Amino acid sequence: MKRATLILLSVLLLVAIGCREEPEPYVGKPAIELSVKAITHTTAKIGINSLFADEIWLLCCRNDGSAPSAAEVIGRGEKALGGNSHTFTGLTPGTQYTVYGVGCNSSGAVSAVEKTEFITTVEAGELYEWEKGRDGAPAFSDITLCTGGGIPNSNAWFEVPLYWDSDRFAPHVSWVDADGTERWLFEAFLAITGIDMEGNNYGINPNGRTSAGKASWEALVSYWIDKGGAFDALDKAISAASARIGSEPPKKRLVVMEMPDPVMFERFTDKSSSTTYWGSLDGNLLDFSKTDDQIRALEWYIELVRARFATLAPEHLELAGFYILSEELVATPDGYNYQYKRWDRILPPVAEYLDARNEGLYWIPYLGADGTSIWKELGIDQAWLQPNYYWDYNGEKPIGKAFQLMAALGMGMEVEFEYSMVEEVMKIPGIMGPDGAGRYVFSLNDVPSLRARFTEYMDGYKAAGLYGKYPVALYSGSNALWQLANSKENADIAMYRQFCRFISDNPLRR
Repeated sequence: MKRATLILLSVLLLVAIGCREEPEPYVGKPAIELSVKAITHTTAKIGINSLFADEIWLLCCRNDGSAPSAAEVIGRGEKALGGNSHTFTGLTPGTQYTVYGVGCNSSGAVSAVEKTEFITTVEAGELYEWEKGRDGAPAFSDITLCTGGGIPNSNAWFEVPLYWDSDRFAPHVSWVDADGTERWLFEAFLAITGIDMEGNNYGINPNGRTSAGKASWEALVSYWIDKGGAFDALDKAISAASARIGSEPPKKRLVVMEMPDPVMFERFTDKSSSTTYWGSLDGNLLDFSKTDDQIRALEWYIELVRARFATLAPEHLELAGFYILSEELVATPDGYNYQYKRWDRILPPVAEYLDARNEGLYWIPYLGADGTSIWKELGIDQAWLQPNYYWDYNGEKPIGKAFQLMAALGMGMEVEFEYSMVEEVMKIPGIMGPDGAGRYVFSLNDVPSLRARFTEYMDGYKAAGLYGKYPVALYSGSNALWQLANSKENADIAMYRQFCRFISDNPLRR
């Protein structure tokens, strides 16, 4: 009896359980994650991870600074049909794209818009228009260093400009002689930025700062090459000068883009810090302890710059190539910190990569820097030497020694000065100028001797037989050439014109 009762109760329990409705599975808001799995010159395979999404829509478009809404992605995009991936075809080689994606489900819930970016490759032989007419890397007689970006700041006496506009470029583009005739000035312009606006380092520097990662490298390109950026302002400055002079420049002006150092460590001063801080390419996290990954990052950056420059399409400018930011290239096993720098393993393949695209590789080391004697072997196309004489009040760096080294190694000269030579600036009460170590030692009384040193660069270059044989670069601090050209002091204007004549009359131009 007891057994029959137990069986009956069990049957009733099973029937009761069977009569209940199955609980509905929990459905949350859709979420997706995108990654780049593979790219060619015309295709891109996008990886998709999703949660609670019945449909996934993807919109692939060239970078133009806009961000579509979820409705726009669904309305204009493609429905992903390949499960965990989707392939876009018919893309343009050497072009930067952004893929935007949203997920949605049958209840009408829609995810946030997610995105991923990539640059299609450029196959061997595929060049941009400005590269097709070249026979290798461009050469030029003169270049001016244009320092931009960095942390917003001012020194104790005047604001240091953060951005380049047409007015700031103007005294680099053209100059007016004493007789009132306006003439063209520099043939090439170097874009150079040491730190980003958050204080991250673009170079190998023992200052304890964090090394710049992928997002910071992208921000650097945007600063210089995006519409409304510095190169756009330079192009407008050349247009304005053309209207005043009455003719175009004899040839397009060249721009050289800084190439950040692929610093091995997140903080170079801390050798225990991460080597995987930089970011990912094609869905793979790069490790800068591996030379191949450092090279991959540089090649990605080169393609980003070329693609953005093609999109900008300036009227008066051509991209000449890339500048090595590090002022010393430790390239031999007995060099200081060689195991953490290894430029002999990084630069030659990058130089070959640039050679295939008719883009140049350029460098300006300081006097005595590692790698100076082997700059050609490393694949560098054109190099200048910093005499560092302008700041050398202890007589430790005689300029004659620099001229001898330039002649022996086939290098050009970097002419150097800062605001400490500009009389109008140095008349500001209490102002002091820095020496080479950053100590504020120069005052208004030092302006005549600093002008004399500046003149020795030009006169000595001629006397050494280098003028007209090797190119010239100008370092003028953050804004000193503009300050010199716009000064109300006659001696400042005379110094500016003397230097401009030195650049304009260079026999190398002919």
